[in-house]
Amino acid sequence: MREMPTAAKLVAAICFLGVGAVAAWFLWGHLPDGYRPRYFIPVCAGLGAVVGWRVMGRMVGYSLGNAALNGFATSIALVFWALLLFALREMLMRAIHKRYGGLTDALTNIIVILYDEIALLLAPDVVLALVIGGMLGGVVTELASRRWP
Repeated sequence: MREMPTAAKLVAAICFLGVGAVAAWFLWGHLPDGYRPRYFIPVCAGLGAVVGWRVMGRMVGYSLGNAALNGFATSIALVFWALLLFALREMLMRAIHKRYGGLTDALTNIIVILYDEIALLLAPDVVLALVIGGMLGGVVTELASRRWP
């Protein structure tokens, strides 16, 4: 059964589209030269919109403090899906260039790629964009749900 679209889901999608784009823009400067996909920022923004709609859009109806924490949790979900997506992309690119001996080598190497990507995410500007942006996005979404029920 499909859920109906609400104003809160739309606002959450817009807010986290922005969070994803800003965090990706800050992260862009920390990426190594050999790993800068040209579609990196739009994909992160799109993931932000989807995660905002699906995660934050459903977690409304509580206090503003809970909304801020839910926004932070939504940022964590955004990071998880972005890390997984780009780790899979990097693994497939390496597999295309025949850098793996087999399927198990490629799948186990995803953990190494994830570890390298997490190290890049620990830059202070990226962390602040995700934390502050997520908390603000959660509060704005909560306020939108109160304004347009």
